[in-house]
Amino acid sequence: MASVVYTINVECFDDCDSQKNNLRCISQQDTNELIIACDSIVSIVPQKKDGDSLYRLLYFRDGEDTSDLKSKHTLLESIQLATLPTQLRKHLFTQLPSYLRSSGPEGVRIDVIVSTTSGTGTGMSFYSNILQPLLFYIGVTNYELHETKSTRTITELCYERFIPRAKQRLPQTIILLSGDGGLTDMIDAFHSTPESLLVPPTIALIPTGTGNAMANSIGLLAHPTAGLVALLQGTPTSVPTFVAEFSPGASYIIDEGRERIPITRNSANVHGHPKVYGGVVASWGLHAALVADSDTVQYRKFGADRFKLAAKELLYPSDSTEPHKFSGIVTLFKLDDQGRSKREETLACTEHMYVLASLVSSLEKDFMISPHSRPLDGRLWMVHFEPMSASRVMQVMASAYQAGQHVADESVSYGEIEGFRIEFREVDERWRRVCIDGKIIAVEHGGWVEVHKASRALLEILQHQKASPGCIDN
Repeated sequence: MASVVYTINVECFDDCDSQKNNLRCISQQDTNELIIACDSIVSIVPQKKDGDSLYRLLYFRDGEDTSDLKSKHTLLESIQLATLPTQLRKHLFTQLPSYLRSSGPEGVRIDVIVSTTSGTGTGMSFYSNILQPLLFYIGVTNYELHETKSTRTITELCYERFIPRAKQRLPQTIILLSGDGGLTDMIDAFHSTPESLLVPPTIALIPTGTGNAMANSIGLLAHPTAGLVALLQGTPTSVPTFVAEFSPGASYIIDEGRERIPITRNSANVHGHPKVYGGVVASWGLHAALVADSDTVQYRKFGADRFKLAAKELLYPSDSTEPHKFSGIVTLFKLDDQGRSKREETLACTEHMYVLASLVSSLEKDFMISPHSRPLDGRLWMVHFEPMSASRVMQVMASAYQAGQHVADESVSYGEIEGFRIEFREVDERWRRVCIDGKIIAVEHGGWVEVHKASRALLEILQHQKASPGCIDN
């Protein structure tokens, strides 16, 4: 298709900001038309052919059904344009950003990581069909590809490769095809290293997970090509984090709940309490339970709907009993009225349904858990409510899908905090599970967790600029 040269029908440019419109391309050879959705445009790369200036327009196209996955693959396609209308110049790729310049002695080290199990397992398909050809078109060929082999792959890459480079003050860019889990692995590894004199790597997050909380919250899913547009045009921004400190017996729950492993390679304080770092969410109660229960191969095939399915099973137990009431003492850490010193506020209730602190606005598409959060602003917000009927819980959760209207519910407490502490009063381990950015940690009987905002940022992420990608009215 690239050998055919097209021109753009420029008869109507009145509504060029609506992403829902189409681009009408007319072949110079046979006047055939090609319709391209405006929100599928990735970039336009200038090129020379036989001395003439042409433009290669890169866009998404749905592929054919495949026999193995029974689903459509999105492909990166291209056409050549004879001229570039002014209305499309916002897509023009003029030069490589500094974080993608890998040539020369001072070149950036570039790594591509594909999390093979994130979401529904589409990472390698996305790399092969979209990312690899895109990098070729823009002239980025000097990079190393890594496919995850286990849940430890990204952590091991950090300790063996990325952190040593950061200590040597070498610039590096990591293109991460993953959900929140891959980013959390990097946050935890970097913040757990003793040395603080690190040059932050630049992370280009291409969301391939289930919830994709970070990507949804910083605009990487605002339209189909937003993640790639951020890769080409994004602004590196520091990733705010929090640290969760646990009582000594806490351990990770892995292998669909069948195995427990200690929290290792993490820095501990003088009392030996393990620490885990995150950049998205820390929770206990219904949210942590449904994330833990739905983290199975059987559930993951449903994509983001796995959370709703798990929530219904928790709220409507098979034995027809009431939903579980989570027992524990919750203390919030807040700043005083002058915003200078911390004060403690212990909640009067000792039974809870939902205890969740978030650094991001949306935990999944349209599920706005913290409407006051702004992208990467470092503010931590707490959402809390006490036990209530299953129908009321479903009502509250449904309103979170309505632009975060749940925070206006009189049963929901919502406010900014500096951190929190939970002292668990549960006998059954099932109700002592804590969620840190999608990872599940079991706290021992009589144990506790304490979360605080971290004071330093050791990673940068390419943030999508919210300006419309533009289009042409058809």
